[in-house]
Amino acid sequence: MRATSAVVRSVQHDLFGVIGRPAGHSLSPAMMQAAFDILGFKACYLALETDDLAEALAVLDTLGFQGLSVTAPFKQDVMKRCVQVDAAAQRIGAVNTLRRTPTGWEGRNTDWLGAVRALERFHPLRGVTALVFGAGGAARAVVYGLMQAGAHVVITNRTEDRAQELAAALECSWVPLESFERVRPQVVVQATSAGMSGRPYEFHVPPDFFLPHMVVMDIVYAPLETPFLRQAKAGGARVVDGLEMLLYQGIEQFFWWLNRPAPEAAMREALRRAARQHKGKA
Repeated sequence: MRATSAVVRSVQHDLFGVIGRPAGHSLSPAMMQAAFDILGFKACYLALETDDLAEALAVLDTLGFQGLSVTAPFKQDVMKRCVQVDAAAQRIGAVNTLRRTPTGWEGRNTDWLGAVRALERFHPLRGVTALVFGAGGAARAVVYGLMQAGAHVVITNRTEDRAQELAAALECSWVPLESFERVRPQVVVQATSAGMSGRPYEFHVPPDFFLPHMVVMDIVYAPLETPFLRQAKAGGARVVDGLEMLLYQGIEQFFWWLNRPAPEAAMREALRRAARQHKGKA
């Protein structure tokens, strides 16, 4: 296991981190460390990279880590390592947050809460029609969150079998990718990795699809303005970049770990500053 952030400051600091493969690109350390620092907590948040999840969790337990954020590719596998997971994580099929207990790691999912809070800043979700591109782990969390907020969700995906399976599992609708423009949604979420660092899209959005009444979110945040969001903005839609979902899921993690409200403004500022610096290094 490799710690890709700074060396632990002191044994007197509480330890937290994000675990994944890779993990060095994560913006969570900047966001979480800012939260700890501004509130005066003696805590250190590290980026932790591993090829062996089970071994890493055992080591981190021994070292006394209090909480972990979990990123790809471990969000599903980590469920088997938890002594308890919350109902949302069970339904979504993924855990992105761990809390250390005397009997082992307890897990929950905050991704769905992050998606809902990010979108509700721009539009109430109850009763709206929401179109979600994707049927992977991130899409599952987004779909679950939208449905919990009272939206009517329609999934579209390149692989129709996966769209059908997700729609059946979460009891929502789906449409073939070539037919998504018929949906006429008020909310649109791009929940695949398309657009990340130039990855190609496996779908084409007609020029007249995006309209001014829509709220459009892309979960990708590298780059912040993806081609998908650029097209949505050109159509007059209100756009939400991927940092907002990352921010709000992190706020929920912070509260679960410490039972204290997170400093939202400081976390947002740190996150956007880190994103600008990351872009400058690219």
